Amino acid sequence: MERTILNLTRRDFAKLALAGASGLVSLSGLGSCSRGQAPAANRSLIHGVQFGVQPFCYHDLVMNHENRPELIRRIVQNGFDMVELHATWCEPKFNGPGVTAVEAREKLREWRVTAPATYYQSIRKEFDDAGISIFTYYVNMDASYQNVGIDYTDAEIEATFTAAKILGASGCIGSQGLKATQRLASFPGKYGMFMGVHNHSNLSDPDALNTEESFIKAFSFSPDIMATFDTRHFTAANGDCLAFLEKHHARVRNIHLGDRRKNQGRSAPFGQGDAPIIEILRMVRDNKWPIVVMLEFEHGTLRTGVEETQLMFDYCKRALA
Repeated sequence: MERTILNLTRRDFAKLALAGASGLVSLSGLGSCSRGQAPAANRSLIHGVQFGVQPFCYHDLVMNHENRPELIRRIVQNGFDMVELHATWCEPKFNGPGVTAVEAREKLREWRVTAPATYYQSIRKEFDDAGISIFTYYVNMDASYQNVGIDYTDAEIEATFTAAKILGASGCIGSQGLKATQRLASFPGKYGMFMGVHNHSNLSDPDALNTEESFIKAFSFSPDIMATFDTRHFTAANGDCLAFLEKHHARVRNIHLGDRRKNQGRSAPFGQGDAPIIEILRMVRDNKWPIVVMLEFEHGTLRTGVEETQLMFDYCKRALA
């Protein structure tokens, strides 16, 4: 079994992660291409743990579609072949002189629901040509539009999942709260995808994803609701990352792996905070869980994003050696 996992292509791993742990048996033969082609090298599958990168790591790079070629170059430079792509790397901006925020938001809404499939197909080709899979599409779809008038409509949600599907993503994720997640719960299944919920450390908001109990509430809305488990924020909120993963790993599709101090402390370089980075990695490896580990950091550094990300990735490789 371990040898088969190590030979998975990155797209096979994405399928496995979407299927969940129960898919290990049915997908165990995916080490070779069914069309007789050699499988693509998976440069960021390390000892059975699939790594990717959350592009927020590149703090010095503005997140817009004009900078997408440079983003791709950096991902390859750091040795990743999987990414969690923010919508802002794909979508145009409509704000400018004389354009109000409401007008810009309406223009973006209109663009989303009318963008042709070929637009996203060309973006997917850019990543495919670089050997990078888009595992998840990060976009915050606030469900309170009926109250404030400028957030996501049903048509816009449908268009977003359609875009993510064309990009090759297995799911959409966002940092929306429980009320928004409940409304979104019926959408991902239509596309054979999941909706990932991402936690933060804010414990004062009863609608926020922040504790084990809030995740359990979100999971209850639909079997298509999965966790994008952020170790930095869970640690800062004094949660037990290892206990959470032991209990809920079947509902975790990817991990935002980062380090931070407890008690709402600061973010820190790997190994300098309180998150059990090494133990998490070895737990995923030893249990052969199909969970993608996305590296992410928010701590201050004098190094470039590429340099800091490489240090993090090297730390993880040593942990699994």
